[in-house]
Amino acid sequence: MYVDPIAFNIYGFEIRWYGILTSFSLILGFAVAYFLAGYRGVKREEILNFAPFAIIFSIIGARLLHVVVNWSYYAQHPLYILALRRGGQAIQGAILGGVLTLIIFCKVRKLDFWLLADIASPGLVLGQAIGRWGNFFNQEAFGKPTDLPWAIYIEPANRPYDYSSYSYFHPTFLYESIANFLLFIFLVLMHVYYKKRPGKIPYGLILSMYLGIYSIYRTVIEYYRIDSTSFSTPFGEVKVVYLINIITIAAAMLIANYVTKKFSERKRLEKDI
Repeated sequence: MYVDPIAFNIYGFEIRWYGILTSFSLILGFAVAYFLAGYRGVKREEILNFAPFAIIFSIIGARLLHVVVNWSYYAQHPLYILALRRGGQAIQGAILGGVLTLIIFCKVRKLDFWLLADIASPGLVLGQAIGRWGNFFNQEAFGKPTDLPWAIYIEPANRPYDYSSYSYFHPTFLYESIANFLLFIFLVLMHVYYKKRPGKIPYGLILSMYLGIYSIYRTVIEYYRIDSTSFSTPFGEVKVVYLINIITIAAAMLIANYVTKKFSERKRLEKDI
């Protein structure tokens, strides 16, 4: 079944499904953050204030990391670097861009970064779940050949050269979308749990759970993908995303350790006063 990546045309300008889904995922993600901000006692207008900066720098970060990781291709096709509608976004770059922007935003607005990061995490992973369907319409981010009932048909033009004789592949974008939805539910339930125990659990743990859990299942899913960029090591080819995920998991553990220690120290000081 052929899936047209172009949804419709407006006066000759193509509107692609990838762009529509990306836009919808951003709106939905910020809507969730807006709701959670009020639920956790943060002024909701701060989410609206942060949104424009987050969108701009997350997109820049996502595209920049994708281009850097796939530089061998973009060095030969420099005009495609700014062709966002063709796809090509690294979610790790979006997260990094968003986190750096949030740090600066919280410094300027004198807000608690860790609490805002916790609030943003569920909306971010929900946006990822929706946005992954852009890969379906672009026929990208699919996995190894398979004859499973839920295999996805890939047009010959979109198949890697080494797999040109195969027609059906693992829908790895679907696997990640489902995992993202489940993680979204888990993170929201964490907010509900924490809301009932104010002052007893440190801020920042939801962010660390998001980063750690996402990186773990992304690593598993990545095993099935055949379009990932790799680099050479003495032990053979290693996918770049594996290295990124290892760093992210380490960062998640460091964040959890840091916020827990700070929280415990503050509690001890309050008890001594």
